[in-house]
Amino acid sequence: MKISAAILSNSVNTWIFSTAGRQVFLVGGYIRDLLRGIISKDKDFILHGSAENIARETAGKFSGTFVTLKPEMTYRVVLKNKEILDFSNLQGSINEDLKRRDFTVNAIAWSPVSGIIDPFGGREDINEHIIKAVRMKNLSDDPLRIIRAYRLAAELNFKIEPDTRRNLKHYRNGLAKVASERITEEIFKILKNKNAVKCLSECRKDKVLEKVFHADSRLSNMKLLAGFDVYLKNASKKIKELLSGEISQGLDRAGLIRLALLLPDHDDTVEKTRLKVSRSIRKALGEIHCGYSAAPVSRGRISKDILFKIFNASGGRVFEVCILLSLIKGYNRKTLLGRADEYLKIKNKVLLNGNDIQKILKIYRGRKIGGILSAVQKAQFKGEIKTRTETKKWLLHNFQ
Repeated sequence: MKISAAILSNSVNTWIFSTAGRQVFLVGGYIRDLLRGIISKDKDFILHGSAENIARETAGKFSGTFVTLKPEMTYRVVLKNKEILDFSNLQGSINEDLKRRDFTVNAIAWSPVSGIIDPFGGREDINEHIIKAVRMKNLSDDPLRIIRAYRLAAELNFKIEPDTRRNLKHYRNGLAKVASERITEEIFKILKNKNAVKCLSECRKDKVLEKVFHADSRLSNMKLLAGFDVYLKNASKKIKELLSGEISQGLDRAGLIRLALLLPDHDDTVEKTRLKVSRSIRKALGEIHCGYSAAPVSRGRISKDILFKIFNASGGRVFEVCILLSLIKGYNRKTLLGRADEYLKIKNKVLLNGNDIQKILKIYRGRKIGGILSAVQKAQFKGEIKTRTETKKWLLHNFQ
C-alpha cells in the first residue's frame, strides 16, 4: 500500500485533513514508521494557526480527551483506543519547521496536497538504517536529542552516522541544562529496549553516559549487561513475561535489572545521578540492594539459611536479585530461581497465620508475632515442617 493510501485509509486522518483544509501536515515518527511499513498510534499534525480549534473538534468528533500541552502552541487528543494525536501551530513554512527537527528520519512530512516532503533525505537514511542530525546546531539547541539519538538507534536498530556521533560527544556537556525528568524518560526507554547493550556501550564510549550517571557508577558492566541480554533471549516464557511487567515511569523489570547493573551498591546511588525516579523504582532498587547485600561476599554453595535471608531481604524483587547474583557472583541461575519459586509459594500460602500462632502459644499480638511467623516460614523453606500439625509441634518445642 502506498503511503498516501495508508494515511487516508484511516478515518481519523481523513476527517482531520478534510476539516482542517489545505494547510495541515502529518510529520515525524508516524511518517517515518509508515515508510518502514509500520502503523504507529502516535501522530503529529502541524497546522497554520488553528491547532487548538481542530484539536477540540477532533476530541468532540471521536469522543477523545483534550489536553493543552503548551498554550497557544501544542494540544493533544487521546482517543479511546489509546491513539495519541498531537496538534501544533506551524511556525513559518513547513520546510522551516522540518529544518528545526532532530534527525532526518523524523524530518519528513506529508499532506494530501504536497504528498511527501523530505528536504533532508530522511527516506534515504531510513533505507540505509542511519540516524543523522538535520543540523548539528539542533543538538545544542536541545541537548536531550543527544540521548535520543542513541535511543532511536536502539529502537529502530539503526546506526548513528559518524559525523552526528562525533557531535553527540562534542555537545554532551549541554545535558547539564536538560531537566532530569526528560533525561530519565529517554534513559528508561533505552533500558527497556532489547538493543540496550549496544546503545549503552556507544553512549559510554562517547562519554555521554557519564553525564547521566555519576563517576562512581559501574559503567564498565557492559559484559554483565550483555550476559543478561543473552539470558533473556533464551529465558522461558514465564520469565520473559515476568520481566516485561512495568514497575513505574515506563520502566519494566528487565530495565530495572539493567539499571541496577549500572549503579553501585549503596543506598544514595540514584541521588547522585541525573535520573529522577519514582518512589516505586526507588523502593525496588532498595530491595535489590538489600537482597544482593545479604549474599556472601565469596562465591560458593549457599545454604538454605542464607537463601532465606537473601529472599527475605529482597522484598518484592526476589527474581531480580536471583538474576543479579547469577550474573555477578556466578551462582547457578536455575537453582536460585527454583528456590525463589519455593520461597514465594511459602510466603503466599503459610501453614499458620498470626492468629494461629497467638492461640497456640497464648501470646498477645505484637512485633514478636512477626518474628515467629518469619521463623515458621524459614523452617518450612528448609523442609523442617510440612503440615499444620508439624508446625504446631515445632512452635511449642521452639517457643515455649
